[in-house]
Amino acid sequence: MKKSLLFIAAFALFAANAFAREGMYLEFKMTGGKISGTSKSYSCNGNTRSETSFINPMMKTPMTSVSLMLKDAPDIIYTLNEEDKTYTERQTGKNDIRKGEEGEYEVTIVGKEQINNYSCIHVKVRSGASQRERDIWVSKDVAGWANYISIRNAYLAGSRLYDALKAKGAEGCIIRLTTEGTNGGMMQMDLVKAEKKDIDESIFSLSGYTKTATSQRPAYDGVDAGQIQKMTPEERQKYIQEMKEKYQQQQH
Repeated sequence: MKKSLLFIAAFALFAANAFAREGMYLEFKMTGGKISGTSKSYSCNGNTRSETSFINPMMKTPMTSVSLMLKDAPDIIYTLNEEDKTYTERQTGKNDIRKGEEGEYEVTIVGKEQINNYSCIHVKVRSGASQRERDIWVSKDVAGWANYISIRNAYLAGSRLYDALKAKGAEGCIIRLTTEGTNGGMMQMDLVKAEKKDIDESIFSLSGYTKTATSQRPAYDGVDAGQIQKMTPEERQKYIQEMKEKYQQQQH
């Protein structure tokens, strides 16, 4: 009996490991006015799953977004609706984040700074198409930092940005990123966790989901959650800023 139990336990461990591989995990804290949130990215074998959640005092429940970027379909972003098990597709085309969604990047070195206990290089990055500027702090102090720059996350832009940073001698993992919203205000992202971990590859699967043209999730202030999920980072930031301003007006 004891041997049988040991066999079952060993088989269960083998089965669990068979569907898990070592991958990378990044977690950022996001703040902007009264709005806060988290951005979590899981990357393994060329696939990335991003989970973003914003908390707004005006909303009863957090505003969440889950997306997949798969190596077998590099020009598509899949937005998942976990509640009704559906997903929508967005062709990235010329806006493919792997190519730099805003065209070429102009990088200016500001200097070296200590951020969140990391020795960082502070740079200003301007995107060619929109001329939008953001401040980014990168560091090589993060163990295995080179593994994390391959994570495809809409907020982190993609490989073209990292290529521009590398050309200026500013390689490393992003520790902090700040950017101005379309209607003013500032959003800040701070790295709170970066680690290698075993990742269940099933989180990158669309199995069990049905493709749909639009999301069936409830609307937030007249905007359907599916629309929010399909927004570009700039459009989403503009919407968040507008919600923040509306909330501030209601407080006066």
